[in-house]
Amino acid sequence: MTPDRSVRQFLEDVEKSGRSGECEIGFHHYCHPQAVYASDTPRPGEDPLFAIRCTCECHK
Repeated sequence: MTPDRSVRQFLEDVEKSGRSGECEIGFHHYCHPQAVYASDTPRPGEDPLFAIRCTCECHK
């Protein structure tokens, strides 16, 4: 977010673009799929309990 861009403008841009706030400011590393396993060291073939996926328009 640039200094001359207000919070209201930022939120309007996010709404119009369909991107998350993180994507709008360039923090795409938060959007990568994240899988949660029962153990800290999943074994080969072990499925995650659940996975978090990005729903941003820019990643579809």
